[in-house]
Amino acid sequence: MLKYWVRLRAIQILVDTIGIYGSCLLAYFVRVGFIFSSDFPFSMYALLSGLATFTWLSFLIFTKYYRVPPRSGTREWFDLALIFVGGAIAVGFMIVTYFFPREILFSRWIGVYILLFGSGFLIISQSIFRQILMMQKKNEKRIYRTLVIGANRFSEQMIEAIEINDYAPYKIIGVIDPYGMTKKMKNATILGKLDKLETVCENEKISSIIQCDAFEHTLNMISLCEEKDIKYQFGPALRGIFEKNLRIREVAGVTLISFVRRDFEGKHKQVMYRVGDWVLRQVFDVD
Repeated sequence: MLKYWVRLRAIQILVDTIGIYGSCLLAYFVRVGFIFSSDFPFSMYALLSGLATFTWLSFLIFTKYYRVPPRSGTREWFDLALIFVGGAIAVGFMIVTYFFPREILFSRWIGVYILLFGSGFLIISQSIFRQILMMQKKNEKRIYRTLVIGANRFSEQMIEAIEINDYAPYKIIGVIDPYGMTKKMKNATILGKLDKLETVCENEKISSIIQCDAFEHTLNMISLCEEKDIKYQFGPALRGIFEKNLRIREVAGVTLISFVRRDFEGKHKQVMYRVGDWVLRQVFDVD
């Protein structure tokens, strides 16, 4: 399944490469007409357009624009911002390498056309990819058939988040309640106790397990997942960790979980907290 999504994203990168390069060439012809201008050498322009395309795509790749699944909800705007920032960098590259050395800037509009055409193409290609993800999830194809271990508050929140997310490639099949409690869940069916785990995995063709309880059985579950080639994940609450405001950090190459403490009491402070925390994380990558 992972190979499928990586392959699909690789195809999208290839299509985006062709689309951005084509947008650069289209900008040339829209500005000068469908001719090859002697004052505006096409061969050099085509070569530098290729380098600008590489610059634009490199920026998107290293900023995780092509992540799977794509950002959803209020984070969708971030992908849109990456498109325009990458385009601005590519246009700046064209201006510096092509127009400035010619002493007279031939056309300011050609940079605008490159940005508009290229950004428009990327927005369309991203929308198509999102539609593919939505159809796959709706038709329950190429997604993880997921079993949740634990019937608690955290698992309920997680299941609800997966269900309302249009792009997350997960389908919640049910919940295993480790201790055999009779509690009902709003968005999932309890399929039994932990002794039914292997049977449920086999009968329901489970391809993903998310552990939210039964910490003492973690090693056994990991062994089962390795044996059955099942994707294994767990929530921070399983380890008794406060699940909000966490960062996965590296200290001297060692992976650690860092708890970020902020003063966000009061409604006006909540907004300040979110904005400030976003700046610290995105700009400086600090806790």
